[in-house]
Amino acid sequence: MPQQLSPDGFSLTIERGSPVVTLHDVAVSGGVGWSFLNRATLLVVDGPGDEGFLLARMTAPDVDAAPTGRDTAVASAGSVTVVVPGGRFSARVLD
Repeated sequence: MPQQLSPDGFSLTIERGSPVVTLHDVAVSGGVGWSFLNRATLLVVDGPGDEGFLLARMTAPDVDAAPTGRDTAVASAGSVTVVVPGGRFSARVLD
């Protein structure tokens, strides 16, 4: 079952033009088979089986947790880098 993370449980950045999602204080079973859904108000980092995370992109009315240019970076890259304690992996972007 996907776990909903509070706004302080993740961060969204762009590193060298590539989108990065950092998930704080979570554990994942591995870095294979992940996907990412990028929407205006909700982001989904979906893993194998029941693993996954729901991220509220809008943290308050008119307050977007994503930095300017992030949507373009996600669309251009076709994947995002997911950083978790102890590792990082790639998640392909779903349309």
